[in-house]
Amino acid sequence: MARLVRLAYTAGMDIREKMRRDWDRRARIDPRYWVAATQDATVESYEASGDRDAAMLVAGLRGRVGPEANVLDLGCGMGRLTVRAAERFGHVDGVDISPEMIEVARREHGARPGVAFHVNSGADLAGFPDAAYDLVFSYAVLSHVPPEVARAYFREVSRVLRPGGWFRYQFWVGRDQFSGSSDTISIRVYSPETFQQLNRDAGFSLHEIEEIDYEDPILQLKPVWVNAQKVGDPVAAGEGPREAADADDTSGRTLEYDLLLYLAIQHAEHGATAEAERVLEEAVGVDPKRPEAYIQWAAHRLDRDDVKGARTLFQAATEQVPTCAPAWLYQAQMCALLDDVAGANLALKAVAALANVEPEVKREAAALRRRLNRPRRR
Repeated sequence: MARLVRLAYTAGMDIREKMRRDWDRRARIDPRYWVAATQDATVESYEASGDRDAAMLVAGLRGRVGPEANVLDLGCGMGRLTVRAAERFGHVDGVDISPEMIEVARREHGARPGVAFHVNSGADLAGFPDAAYDLVFSYAVLSHVPPEVARAYFREVSRVLRPGGWFRYQFWVGRDQFSGSSDTISIRVYSPETFQQLNRDAGFSLHEIEEIDYEDPILQLKPVWVNAQKVGDPVAAGEGPREAADADDTSGRTLEYDLLLYLAIQHAEHGATAEAERVLEEAVGVDPKRPEAYIQWAAHRLDRDDVKGARTLFQAATEQVPTCAPAWLYQAQMCALLDDVAGANLALKAVAALANVEPEVKREAAALRRRLNRPRRR
């Protein structure tokens, strides 16, 4: 049985290092899913999303960037849009903080002409010369990084663009909503005033701001494509990236955990049970204090007739989340299947001691208690 709890977060870490570690971990799980978390979570949906977003990228430029352009893809992941942009422009450099993502990009696309992939620090474009690019584009990146990192990137994009060059990027504009500074996945929303200041400080003039036909169910807001043109130099840099702190990463852990649960379900529905279990182990590492991943994982163990393995997982769930009545009930049921009557009764005693237990759980616990304590016939 794989280890049940692997803590994924450590305090006192530079935010750039935390972003690298988090995205390397996600890349090892499933690089396509994390750069295009489509509903189907399949290779086909990933490719379709790349075709759609690349078409929007190019169409929205309105012919302002010619076919010989030198282009940079900021936050390229495994090259989903990089390679498609290379079909339309002279040369495209893809840059990403995650060495794991870049390794996949180079393995799958490194032989293509007009494309190169690079690892960067996560907050600057050091190594890329001033005024080297006609276009910088970025999709589903800048709104996921802490605001100080976004500000640093805007200044760096301005530096590497030639005068009059274009910056086309996906963003969220509404009411200021900033999750914790250690959160490397949740969406940050910028108010119109903050958004405009961000561009002005980087030397950009805003042009088109176009809604994307997707509404986030939580934010109840649509993202936008933005066209910004370099018209001046950035203002002096403000606060730079700082240390990450675990305390303000709650929203990020919650979102990543939920996305992992969804991915595990998709794997299971496609018959990839081993992959589903691997993803659930990652979910346990992200947040060992939530019971859902243990319970889903144990269900897969039961499907393989591994009752002992299921009991171990339910036991881990009750150790980490002692108020989870269903986990105690399931642990009792596994003990009963293994003829461990004492263990089953202890688990049922824990259910009885909890407040606000669901009626169905109470009924099943009572029924199991009666069966266990029924006098045996001689």
